[in-house]
Amino acid sequence: MAIATISATGSPAAALAPAPGTLSAANCATFRPFLSSGDSGPCVAFLQRRLNAKGAGHLTVDAVFGPATTRAVKSFQRACGFRNHEIDGLVGPKTWAGLIDGSCV
Repeated sequence: MAIATISATGSPAAALAPAPGTLSAANCATFRPFLSSGDSGPCVAFLQRRLNAKGAGHLTVDAVFGPATTRAVKSFQRACGFRNHEIDGLVGPKTWAGLIDGSCV
C-alpha cells in the first residue's frame, strides 16, 4: 500500500508500509499487511490470535504461517461468507476486515 507524501525537496515520494516481519503486533491491525503461507513474525502471531478468538482454529501461536494457519484462514473465510474463489487462505483487506472489524460478507 503506497501513501503519497512530499519529500523534503518538494517532489512526490512514496512511503510504503513496513514489511510484515518488521511491524510490531500492535501495528498489524493498523497496517493490515498481506499475509500468506511461508510468512512469519509478529503479524502472523497477531493473525493466529485473531483466528483463535473468532473460533476459526485452535492454533498454537508460533508466528509461522504454515498449513494449520492456512486451514484456519480458509475456515474463517468460509464462515465469514466468502465465495468459492475467495476461500484461498490468503490474508488481504477483506479477510482483515472480517477479523478486525467484524465486517463479514
